Amino acid sequence: MDVMDISDGEDDEIFSDSDTWIYCDEDIQPLDEDINENNWRFVFQETLNNIRENKLDDGAQPLIFDGTCKIRIKKFPNAPFTFPLSNALCSRLISEHGTPMALANRYDFCGLKVPNTGWKVNPENFDFPIPLSAAIRSYTFEQLHLNTPDLSEHFDLNLHKLFIFGPCTHSKIYNFDDKLFVYLATVLVFLPSHYTGGNYRFIDDNDDNEDLHRHFFNQQELDNKSKPYILIVPPDCQHEIQPLEKGFKLLLVYHLVSNTNSIQQLISLLSKPKNHSQTMENIFLSQRLQRIFTYWETNLDKMPTKLVIPIQHSLDYSSYFSILFRDRYRTIIEILTRAIQQFSSFLVYSATLQHEAPFGDRTDSRLVVHSLTMLNTVNQIALRFDSDHERTIVPNEVLGELHMYIDSFEQAGGRQQVLSNGITVFRHYSKFQVLLIIPLVHQWDLLLDDHAFACHHLSYMLSLPTNALDSLSLNLLSCILREKTASSNLLFGQIIHYLIILRTRLGLTPNVIQLIKLLFRHKQFQDELFSNEKLFHWLNRLVASVESWSMFAMEFLELFRKVINSSMPTKLNEVIQFLLQLSNAVLRALFINTLLRTIFKRRTLPRHVLLSTLCSILHLLIVDGSYSLDCQLSLAYNIIKRVRKTSIDGEIIEKCFKIHLIPMLINIYRDLKIKGKQSHSVIPLSAAFILIYEYCLNALNYYCSSNSLSSSPLNVVSINEALLICPCASCTRLQMFLVDSKTSTLILGV
Repeated sequence: MDVMDISDGEDDEIFSDSDTWIYCDEDIQPLDEDINENNWRFVFQETLNNIRENKLDDGAQPLIFDGTCKIRIKKFPNAPFTFPLSNALCSRLISEHGTPMALANRYDFCGLKVPNTGWKVNPENFDFPIPLSAAIRSYTFEQLHLNTPDLSEHFDLNLHKLFIFGPCTHSKIYNFDDKLFVYLATVLVFLPSHYTGGNYRFIDDNDDNEDLHRHFFNQQELDNKSKPYILIVPPDCQHEIQPLEKGFKLLLVYHLVSNTNSIQQLISLLSKPKNHSQTMENIFLSQRLQRIFTYWETNLDKMPTKLVIPIQHSLDYSSYFSILFRDRYRTIIEILTRAIQQFSSFLVYSATLQHEAPFGDRTDSRLVVHSLTMLNTVNQIALRFDSDHERTIVPNEVLGELHMYIDSFEQAGGRQQVLSNGITVFRHYSKFQVLLIIPLVHQWDLLLDDHAFACHHLSYMLSLPTNALDSLSLNLLSCILREKTASSNLLFGQIIHYLIILRTRLGLTPNVIQLIKLLFRHKQFQDELFSNEKLFHWLNRLVASVESWSMFAMEFLELFRKVINSSMPTKLNEVIQFLLQLSNAVLRALFINTLLRTIFKRRTLPRHVLLSTLCSILHLLIVDGSYSLDCQLSLAYNIIKRVRKTSIDGEIIEKCFKIHLIPMLINIYRDLKIKGKQSHSVIPLSAAFILIYEYCLNALNYYCSSNSLSSSPLNVVSINEALLICPCASCTRLQMFLVDSKTSTLILGV
């Protein structure tokens, strides 16, 4: 929720953090409109954009402490020396304890070697008064907001070295950090000194042209030259000392270190409520986010499965820099975790976002998150992952300007990497820290880059003797069916088997009903509905396990209508087999009626319907037996008329009988025999079957007789055609007739 502006338009008064701001309901209520599926992303992004960016003081600041700035040098007289030090003392300190510094710019732009006039003194050779060291630590922890007891115990400020710079006519560039250690920040203390020139410039790799006040420091222009000045900068950067005309410049360097082993541990520390800053602005921003999470909690189907929020700037080379030096990302962690505390149905993870592409094919790239670390706790079972676990992220799950991070990935180098599944990918060097928010019911989505792994979890949970994990199993199955990014194919026979188990254990609950509807809408399930014969068995078992299909009739009918529209006419035979194997008579009749309406378009046998289609429909109607005899006979008569009108006498056997009519009769006869065996009864042949059979018999006798004009034998193109006939005695005789019609006589009893 936005902070109310209590200043007048004419008054430019500036209020400090200690001022008391008064709010009332009338001022706060109109700031936020109702959250819905169209504006939640805008409200979320605007809330984060309202966070101020920089929290450090402008430039180097005077270090205030009790006492004077002194140094005690070992092997020198015991009395401490007060700053500024004399040139003679600086020269003696260099000669007895100093070692040359390493220059980053050994040669100038003309190719001349730059003389090195910088020395470093190790901390074991000197010490400072306790008030000075305490003031440096206090200022650093206050500026970086690490001064809470629970945070400060995880960080420490180590004295690195004392640097002394002598006269030189060249600008020199140094790196004050050791490459062997990981530092979170570098603290520079400019000690009072007698010198001319020697201005300091910080070379920031994260320069965004807005923080110039922290990049340049001229100690000679200050009014009070007797006090030390302190400046906090990011680590592992370069520092420039401009030409120094005379005297010595002394610089004290500290490093901020942490006993945490990774950035994830640091983010976990910052996410704890006791480490949050209790500012009114942050509290109102958290309340604004709570309204979004409230909408998300009650409208899961209208929101993304998960949400990824960057907590590192796209131009920052280090995630530590974004967290410690940009107040925006530290505040994002605080207000998000504060808002999530009010809900027990969300999980928050810190993660690393990276970009990869299959080796040799950069176009098929993807975004992945890994190193997931849970930041909040819930009273239910929650998943925790090892650092190698990965999950693919789709663009609409990222909040913010994703293109900026994609550009950073593409500009960075990369290397080949072999994943745990054996796939070789090209992974970019750049990594960005993010927060991943996911509803508790969708937590299984984080497993779905490997469907086999997810199905293994589901199978294990369902195999346990207790029903305590049934709800979690239902959530996992829902996530599997909702997944759209995984490349592995689902085994829908196995999925339906799991669904039947949950239906038996939980009953026909609203969640189970929603899961069945979700199954019907799955793209791969629709593609395999007619082609996967193993799916027929499990689908029949699912139909049999549900007492009333009235609540699914519309979804199932819409599924069937959508699939046949995309399958006709190439998969008509598969559709026929699917309908004949469907065990539920009501659904089968409904689907047959839908199929007929789709084919005939409410017209009486239009000419554009193929002969093969008419034969397949007659096959379906005769074997199904639910349609009237008049309907079957009408279709049979139209098939005979179509054959007579569209076929030449010499081609009727080759193009009609052999390809369409005789295979149809054989398939009908075979399916009726199988149906009779399954029902333990004798199913009489339909009059429509006898009509087509007699027509074919008479035509074959006419065209194959010796008196016929057409005496060419009716040969089978390949033996595979003959193998399609069932092995009964009647079909064997028909097979022999088809192979050689001249030497065989076809006598089949009706």
